Amino acid sequence: MKQSRTKLAMKNVSVTGLVTLLNFPLQFINRFFMVRYLGMAYLGITSLYANILSVLSLTDLGVGTAIIFMMYQPLEDGDHRKLSILMRYYRLVYHAIGLIIFVIGLLIIPFLHVFLGKQISYPHVYLLFIIYLLGSVSSYLFSYNQSLLNADQRSHIVSAINLIVCYVLLTAQIITVILYKNPLLYATLFVFTGFVSNLIVSAYVHRHYPYIYGTKERLSKADNKLLFDNVVGNFFLRVSGVVVTGTDNLFLSAFAGVIQVGFYANYVTLTSFLQKFILQVIASFTGSIGNFSVTSDRQAGEDLFHKLQYINFVILNLATMGILFLSKDIIAVWLGKQYILDTLTTLLIGLSFYIMNYRALGWNFVAVYGLGKYMKMFSVNEMIANVVASLIFLWGFHMGLRGVILGTIISTILTVSWQDPYIIFKYGFHTRPTKYFTRYVRNLAIMGIEYGLLTIFEMAINTHFSVGIIHFILLLIGVCVVVPICSWAGYLRTAELSYSFGLVKRLLRRAI
Repeated sequence: MKQSRTKLAMKNVSVTGLVTLLNFPLQFINRFFMVRYLGMAYLGITSLYANILSVLSLTDLGVGTAIIFMMYQPLEDGDHRKLSILMRYYRLVYHAIGLIIFVIGLLIIPFLHVFLGKQISYPHVYLLFIIYLLGSVSSYLFSYNQSLLNADQRSHIVSAINLIVCYVLLTAQIITVILYKNPLLYATLFVFTGFVSNLIVSAYVHRHYPYIYGTKERLSKADNKLLFDNVVGNFFLRVSGVVVTGTDNLFLSAFAGVIQVGFYANYVTLTSFLQKFILQVIASFTGSIGNFSVTSDRQAGEDLFHKLQYINFVILNLATMGILFLSKDIIAVWLGKQYILDTLTTLLIGLSFYIMNYRALGWNFVAVYGLGKYMKMFSVNEMIANVVASLIFLWGFHMGLRGVILGTIISTILTVSWQDPYIIFKYGFHTRPTKYFTRYVRNLAIMGIEYGLLTIFEMAINTHFSVGIIHFILLLIGVCVVVPICSWAGYLRTAELSYSFGLVKRLLRRAI
């Protein structure tokens, strides 16, 4: 019997949240041993490689997102034939993409020294890159199966599998880095974690969706045109996303060296964990949004958007205040006080994190409503603005890390922070985004009040405690009290608040 959309969404949110929390301690313990036994240079080099490979991932052209959009209607209708054709197309394209990435990656190897600079003396840098390249390529062999589960509102299955594999392989990483201190072995275990997860997910899909294999039919001309239009738009979205976030370490390494990349990477570990949590929670609703888009009218879709945007804001608000007020304690206890960045740089990291991830829900609506074809020029604007702003701050003002982060903030504010909602509301909901921007300003005001209150609270704590565990616990209590109260007070008697309370009640009933 097919479960309801709401029930599946609640299950996805519950499992995703639990999995993310269970993954939290292991990730940081693992990074601690990496820095201790392999050094900051290794951390900087591998962070740089990850960025290079994220640029190469552009070769998927946004095909995955476009095909997932086309899955929602046949999943709702039980059209196994259409799903089988889409998955066959998906599989063939991704296998070709994996081969292309491998070839381009090999061609990049002779030019690695341009980014590595003096750190080229670190042992095995070329073999490390090849290992990371193979890990990236292998992900394209089976990852399309995850997309089917996500589209069918079964993302909780993917989350559970990823958790088990992550615990096993990351535990193996810690053990091997202590015993052997071998960066090649450590990297191998790291990059193939995703490959093992995808392999298990593929086995699950093969068993529960056997009808998607075996067809040799092709897409109709109409479907091909629809797919092409969305692929073009999604490609530009991918390009702008990579340029804005994926090239930060490339610029930083070229202008300030990979050691600075390593310092920044410690904070990125924190922000990436929080971002992953936010994106997974939102992704838990994506299948429901897709189903909703083919069964409900545009007005209902807009109402759902505002309700989910409030949930995104509350989680993002809490995460941002955590970055601003708790990150220095976490870094000090985790790695040592010498790795703490100054207050202004931390403030910029938190602001960039908030501005970038406030758009996260919009990405999902762009995907499920098939709006990628409208995003082409807007994405190009963001890309150009980011490169120009980053180079001005880095080359013109020699601002280093702060310049990279400012480039991201300014390019986002000037372009997609208003362009994304314009597209979603005009072409998705056929209305104006007035309410969206009103909420945006309200949310900034709420966060401004929170920042002021927590700054006063931190100043009071600093008179008695220095950076460390007690300092962290007291500030954590302050954040967990101030943020929910202000988020609640700012949305009294609104549909968004009522909807959120209803979800919380259902989650608690499931837990009990």
